[in-house]
Amino acid sequence: MHHPPSALRWFVSVALVGILGVGLGCSSSQSPDPTSKTDAPSPDPALFLLYTSSAGELTLQEARADAPRTLVSGATAKPARAVSPSGRYLAFSYATADSSHLALLDLTTQQLRRVHAVPGPAVTYSLAWHPDRDRLAVGHYRPTDNGERGPGSIQIAAPNGTTRDVGCNSVREVLHWMSDGSLAARTDDDLYVVNTDDCATQASLDVRRMHRIRYAPTGQRMAYIYRELKYDRDRGEYVPDSSLVLSGPRGDNAETLFGDQRRARHHRWAPEAAELALDVRVEDSGHRQVVIYDGSRPTFLVPPNETTADQERPRWSPSGERIAFTLRTDASSQAAVRVQGQTRRLGPVDGAVWGWLDDRSVVVPGPDSVRVQSLNGTTRYAHPAPATLLHVWRRPAS
Repeated sequence: MHHPPSALRWFVSVALVGILGVGLGCSSSQSPDPTSKTDAPSPDPALFLLYTSSAGELTLQEARADAPRTLVSGATAKPARAVSPSGRYLAFSYATADSSHLALLDLTTQQLRRVHAVPGPAVTYSLAWHPDRDRLAVGHYRPTDNGERGPGSIQIAAPNGTTRDVGCNSVREVLHWMSDGSLAARTDDDLYVVNTDDCATQASLDVRRMHRIRYAPTGQRMAYIYRELKYDRDRGEYVPDSSLVLSGPRGDNAETLFGDQRRARHHRWAPEAAELALDVRVEDSGHRQVVIYDGSRPTFLVPPNETTADQERPRWSPSGERIAFTLRTDASSQAAVRVQGQTRRLGPVDGAVWGWLDDRSVVVPGPDSVRVQSLNGTTRYAHPAPATLLHVWRRPAS
């Protein structure tokens, strides 16, 4: 596999500063709606939080209730979690002292159903929902001592708790459920597009140098970090070289969006469009900046001449019309959002903005509490900081 050629070398030129200096609400084609600090928040439906506590309890909290509801005791949250296309079900994984579990939470009825469990806490899950049905592809494996994907399988789960094995012998991690019904999955070395009935291979691709592979929601594009060793003549040794690459769903038509000097990180696709947000290193501003690529050219979320701090970890709003991000200095980290050509700060954030409750409310995990904040900075709800925040939603689920 060859390193794909750069398709956007003009980005590095000084002349591009004028093009990229156009501020966005989050996209070059749409502006955010007006937001006034005098707007009074309208009454919300019941707000819910799912989290693990410092005491090791998987907890469901209704904002209007005083007492939380413990779902599982002795639980530790695991990274895999995903909401179904209908918005009704949350799939998530957690571990107890002696086992690993995958569960579905009905976000309307708040009923929890365990759909998979295996002995041992050190099991890795991966999830991919069917594009328009409430069907979930579940990959799981037990990492080996050297970090490779060990024993496991891929199964299809339904909200009623039924599961079936896909029949794959080697692939154990799912990446994306394609619109044609096929499933993108991988081993340590290869990506396979397989049939969900019998795991018959439709296509394969060497992915040993491809990291953090993320498919667009449509499944028509994927973005990944391409990493290889290049010989540095000045240093007289091979050094890592990482580039952000876009390609078709099976690795075709690959193009380099940003080379190693840009240190591209945290790439995320918009919910329903082929727009990619990420943060890169920018020499003109001296900071990391959020960039949006709409398929034609990358555009800065904030112009370099208005940038005074690092912008990192972008999070799309549900409509894809806005982006929240972390504004980081040596002294502090603030949650922020770009609205009407201005950067609005939403207070301290611990790491990354969790996400959006809707297009006008951002969920911000802080050092002491998790907050639901409007775009004018009003705190609509706050809860003591949990060990891990898994999900925040309103009932009924949209």
